[in-house]
Amino acid sequence: MHSLSPISTQQKLNRGKRFYIHCSANAFVVMIACYYCLVINIPFIHGSFSAITSLASFSWLFLFSVPLLLLCLLIIFFSIVSVRWLLKPLNYFLLVISSAVLYGTLNYGVVFDYSMIQNTFETDSSEALSYLNPQLIGFLLLFSALPVFVLSKIKIHFTRPHQEVLSRVKLVVACLALIVLVVTNFYADYAATGRNNRILKKEIIPFQYLSSGYKYMRDQLLYTDMEFKNIDAAPNLIAPNTGSVTVIVVGETARAENFAYQGYKRNTNFYTQKHGVTYFNNVASCGTATAVSVPCMFSLQTQTNFDRLEADSQQNLIDLAQHAGSDVLWVDNNSGCKDVCTRVVTIDIPTTKTTLCDGKYCFDEALLAPLKHKLANLTQANTVIVLHMMGSHGPTYFKRYPEQFKQFTPTCDRSDIQNCSFDELVNTYDNTIAYSDFVNAQVIEQLKTLPNNIDKQFLYVSDHGESLGEGGAYLHGFPYSFAPSTQTHVPLYMWADEHNQRITNTCLANLDTNAARSHNNIFHTLLNLIGINSKTYQASLDLLASCQTTPSEIQL
Repeated sequence: MHSLSPISTQQKLNRGKRFYIHCSANAFVVMIACYYCLVINIPFIHGSFSAITSLASFSWLFLFSVPLLLLCLLIIFFSIVSVRWLLKPLNYFLLVISSAVLYGTLNYGVVFDYSMIQNTFETDSSEALSYLNPQLIGFLLLFSALPVFVLSKIKIHFTRPHQEVLSRVKLVVACLALIVLVVTNFYADYAATGRNNRILKKEIIPFQYLSSGYKYMRDQLLYTDMEFKNIDAAPNLIAPNTGSVTVIVVGETARAENFAYQGYKRNTNFYTQKHGVTYFNNVASCGTATAVSVPCMFSLQTQTNFDRLEADSQQNLIDLAQHAGSDVLWVDNNSGCKDVCTRVVTIDIPTTKTTLCDGKYCFDEALLAPLKHKLANLTQANTVIVLHMMGSHGPTYFKRYPEQFKQFTPTCDRSDIQNCSFDELVNTYDNTIAYSDFVNAQVIEQLKTLPNNIDKQFLYVSDHGESLGEGGAYLHGFPYSFAPSTQTHVPLYMWADEHNQRITNTCLANLDTNAARSHNNIFHTLLNLIGINSKTYQASLDLLASCQTTPSEIQL
C-alpha cells in the first residue's frame, strides 16, 4: 500500500498541471498587450482605419502600421508596470476597468478624458446604478471576468532578477526600434491623421483613462488647500429695501434642439408658453458634464479659462448674492451642487419612497414643496432661490417623469438605450423635456402668488445637452472640442412679473435673442437680475444690460 502513495501523489500533481498554461513574464506581457490591441482597443482601431481609408489615397503599409505601433506602445507600458509581485493583481484590476471603459465607448461613444473622470468620481451611487443592466453585466463577464479567469490559469516563470530585467529591457528596446522605424517612414501620415482626428488619441485604452485619472487624483490630493479668494469684498444690493425674489432653475441634460421655442416639431414647451417667457436660441454651455458646467456658469471664469480647482477656491455668484445681503437657498434634486452651494443654506431632496420618489430618485415636482414653503416664509427683502433639477438625466430617461406625463409613445423603458429604436428614445427624452417645462410653469405660478410690491423674476438654463444616438453618440460628457452641438447647445429663458419696476416685460420682449450667447453670460446676467452692485460686473456679458432702469446704478 505504501508503494502506491508516491504514484498517487504524482498523478495528482500531473492533473493539477493540466489546468495551467506556463509561460515567461515577457510572453505574458506580449499576450496581454495583444489582447488590449486587438480587443480592448477596437474603437480606436476602427476609428483609425475609418479615418485613413476615407482619404482619397493612402498607403496600406501605413494603415497596418497603426495596430503595430499600438501593440509596441502597449508592450512597453505593460513591461514597465508589470512588477513581479504585482503582475497579476494589477492586470486583473486594469482588465475590469478597461472593459467598463470599452463598454461605455462602444455603446455610448463616451471618451474618458479629464472631465469624464471627474464626472464619474462625483456621480452618486443611485446615478451610477442607473447604468447597470443585463447587457453591461454580460459584457463585463465576457470581456473582463473570462480573461481574468484565463489569466488566473497562467503560471508565470520568472528568472533571476538581473536576468528578468535584462530580458525586459531587450523587449522594450525591440519595441522602441519598431516605433522608430514606423514613425520614420510614416511621420507625415501620422501627423496629418492626428491633426484631423484628434479624438482618436482619447480613445486609446488604458492610456487615456489612466492619464486623466492621474491628473484628477493629483488635483484632488495635492491642490485642494488653495487659499480662498474674495473676488469682491464689498458687493451690495441696488435696492436693499425693495422686495425681490429671484428663482434660478438649473436644468439637467436638456438640449435646445428638442425645445419648441427652438423650432422643434413637437410642442415640448406647452406649459410655460402661456407665461410669455423670453427664450434665447443660440446659447452654448461651458462644458458637457454637470461637474464642469454648473460650477462654471456661476463662476466669474469663462469657458476658455475655466479651472474647477480655482473656481472652488473663490467666490461665485451665489456667494456674492449672500455677501451682498440676499437670503440664498439652494434646493437640490440632482447629484449635488458641485461645491457651488457650499457656503449657503442647502436642501437636498430626500429620496425616501413617496408618490414623487422611488427610493433612489425623485421627480422634479419634489422641488415645489420647499419652494412654496420658502415663498411663504420670506425673511429678507431680497431672496434668491436655486432649484437644481434632475431634468432629463439619462440613461434612464423613463424614470424622470410620472406616468401621466408619458405624452409621446412608444418609449424606451430601459437603461441600455442603445438597444432602443431612435424614435422610442426620442419619445422618452421629449417626455422629460415636457415634464421639466411643466415644473418650470409651476414655479412661475408660485411666484405669481406673491404680492405685487415684490419684484419676481425667473431664469432657466440647462447645464449641458445630450446625444440620442446621432452618429452613434449617446449621453454626454464628450471632450468639448469634439462634442456635437447636441451636447453644447442649451436652452435658456427668462420671465419677469408684469409689475417689475427694474426688469420689465417690455424690456425682455425687446432683447436680441438670436445673438450668440453662452454660460459666460450667466454670472453677469444674474448680478443684474438679482440686483447686485459688484466690481466684477461686465455689462458686455449681461443679457439684460439694456434692462437696467438706471445703468449707473451698477458699478463697473
